[in-house]
Amino acid sequence: MVTTNPFRKTFIGQSPRLFGLLLTTFVVLTSNSPYDVFAAQPDASTRIFVLMAIDSSDEQFNQVQSYIEAQAGQATHIFPNQAIFAKVPADVVQSIQMLPGVAHVFTQPVDLAAVDVYGSKTRQLASVWNSIIAPPDADSIASQSVGDHFSEEPHTFTAPDLPPAGEVNLAGATSVTPGYYQTSEYMAGTVAVGIVLVESNGVTDPSSENWTTDEKQLVFNEIVNAMNWWAELEPRANLSFVYDDHFTHPLPTTVEPITRPYSDQQYWIHDAMAALGYNSSSYFTQVRDYNNDLRDTYNTDWAFTIFVADSSKDSDNRFSDGYFAYAYLGGPFMVMTYGNNGYGPNYMDAVATHEMGHIFHALDQYSGAQQACDRKSGYLDIENQNSQYGTCAINEGSIMRGQTSPFSGRQIDSYAAGQIGWRDSDNDNIFDPLDTNLPVTINHFSNAENTITVDGTASITPYPSPRRDSVTINRLTGVKFRFNDNNWQAATANDGQFNSTSEDYTVTTSLTTPGQYTLYIAATDSAGNISTEYATHSVSILDPVDGGLNTEIDLPTEVTPNKLAQIQGRSYDMLGGTVKQVEYRFNGGTWQPAQPVDGAFDSNYEEFLISIINSAQVEPGAYTIEARATDGKGYTEVNSASQQVQVKDVVLTFLPLIGSGS
Repeated sequence: MVTTNPFRKTFIGQSPRLFGLLLTTFVVLTSNSPYDVFAAQPDASTRIFVLMAIDSSDEQFNQVQSYIEAQAGQATHIFPNQAIFAKVPADVVQSIQMLPGVAHVFTQPVDLAAVDVYGSKTRQLASVWNSIIAPPDADSIASQSVGDHFSEEPHTFTAPDLPPAGEVNLAGATSVTPGYYQTSEYMAGTVAVGIVLVESNGVTDPSSENWTTDEKQLVFNEIVNAMNWWAELEPRANLSFVYDDHFTHPLPTTVEPITRPYSDQQYWIHDAMAALGYNSSSYFTQVRDYNNDLRDTYNTDWAFTIFVADSSKDSDNRFSDGYFAYAYLGGPFMVMTYGNNGYGPNYMDAVATHEMGHIFHALDQYSGAQQACDRKSGYLDIENQNSQYGTCAINEGSIMRGQTSPFSGRQIDSYAAGQIGWRDSDNDNIFDPLDTNLPVTINHFSNAENTITVDGTASITPYPSPRRDSVTINRLTGVKFRFNDNNWQAATANDGQFNSTSEDYTVTTSLTTPGQYTLYIAATDSAGNISTEYATHSVSILDPVDGGLNTEIDLPTEVTPNKLAQIQGRSYDMLGGTVKQVEYRFNGGTWQPAQPVDGAFDSNYEEFLISIINSAQVEPGAYTIEARATDGKGYTEVNSASQQVQVKDVVLTFLPLIGSGS
């Protein structure tokens, strides 16, 4: 759930760096096979656009979001304090409309003029909603696309400021969380996205391009639709995109970007970042500082920036050296022009979707990019075996091959999916980068008069990357404990909440039933993992009368006759004495000898059988079965094991073995 961050308000209020509209989108990423990626599944839920009233509060907005999630809904796009796009069961739509602070709930395309009464930003958001729920006709878009689309030159670069491999986990990172340079390791979790449009001011170059209101709105729509493409492709994840708005008011630059080669990005990106208060001499550092501030401010896992240069008056919608859309592998940013060669602004979503793949380490696959089949990339170090450059393992349509058909057909191949982290090697429905180990330790254990107290630590071990620094975006969500096979119970976080990668916990509970127990402790995390190896501790609860001597019977509370054919149990002495005999009886009858499983009662722990030697049908009803042990010193349990069982249908009558009498 997105909540208001007090630090965010303070930061924005005190610095010119971060301001504007915050938008959030939730997406899910899982897979059932090592290289399988699910296409969008049939969805019976209802899409809704929840519009908040102008005077609604942060608390009311959060309550609406919490209610949607509590009703098995999924918030797909969140515009804090303004609107939520969600998928919900149809029968909860009306109840959402009645929540405090809700102005209206739309389920159909919106008349833009009709929503102006709700505030100046509402038309902007409603336009995005319409572009998702009622996208333009594909033929109409295609008629506006006039060029060759992706040309043959490579358009993916490696950021020149990256430190050597193995040294990127720097700048305030812990040993397991992503660091300063690790802003898009795999496509999962929460992502802050800065949308930056630049506007030439004529100081150095003549200003030939000027953003119009309609152009800015279209860029906004297209970028959100690109994010929605990934959301719809794999809706069972929890990836959220937070957008920082610098498209409503483009940032100034002294040059006209579209008239210069792509390498001159150093000038206009530097200008734009300086306008936000980032003044490093390196424009890569400026963008990385901005990304990390976004990540810190909005409390996301990842962050990257999208720069868009206006090219509406440019003849070929390219920079002067022919480039029109490119990205840095693994971030920190991508660049597009408004027209993107021949794609046109109405296919900007297809271009942005492809470039976002690069941000999360997916390689190009069209032949002109010259990316070999065996080149590896991504957190999982996956080969590029769907490349058209060479003879690769597969030849499938994919978003990383460019063009519009993979976008329209919602296609991604298994190798590109693996490069962005979408692989589930063990088929547990959790992607590998999220498939973490959760070791738990018991640091202190005490048993004072049958009150058990445990202090320990739970932590997260990241899924190991073959060549990159191993990091996790998971957070612990709980520690639980149980005794033997009893139900799990919740432990307590020492700091009040399980929400980080390492947590100290406390267990305090009482045991009053005598016996030998094993305490099991496990941790859970935000991806749905549970500890594969439990922390354990043996617990002995002595009987105040019988001391360490104890007997247990294995029998459910309700049985049918065949389940009574043979009853199992165990007797043991927790103080080390020898069990020499076990007896049983039914309904207070005569005590009879049980049979040792190992052939002899001669140790401090003995399993036994109560075997039926004759039977007859009796009326169904309740029966009491008891068992008791005698130790090597001749002491017989006073507090015998007693189990009540309800026999259904026909039952077996237990008759003692009677020898031939004289």
